[in-house]
Amino acid sequence: MKRVGIDTNVVVSFLTTRDPEQQDRAAALFGAAASGERVIIVHQAVITEAVYVMCNVYAGKPKVVSAAMRDLLRLPGVMTVDAIEWPAVWRSWPSRIREFGDACLAAVGKADGFDELATFDAKLAKRARRLGLATYW
Repeated sequence: MKRVGIDTNVVVSFLTTRDPEQQDRAAALFGAAASGERVIIVHQAVITEAVYVMCNVYAGKPKVVSAAMRDLLRLPGVMTVDAIEWPAVWRSWPSRIREFGDACLAAVGKADGFDELATFDAKLAKRARRLGLATYW
């Protein structure tokens, strides 16, 4: 079963209607996890960033955002990870990957053995592939 690490934008697209096409693609990925075809890996940095974006960019009420995140993380086929390989982050940020959070996600993907990275960020996808990390879409 393939392990798919997800970027914050996948979480935000799944939980909002900001981009219906992305929401559908994210829903299909979560559906694949629920049916046992994939395991979705959500790093704690993605959780933190998603909560920040949902509350501060989309003006979500903390109680609503909290409930949505709890429900998301309880979905079948979803697991969380907290560890990070800091030397790998420093090797890629900022020279190879400009965004710090993206460098953290790529480092986690390499260390925790994501089979694929799901992101709607084309630049991150391209950089991840250069680092040897396959992308989901």
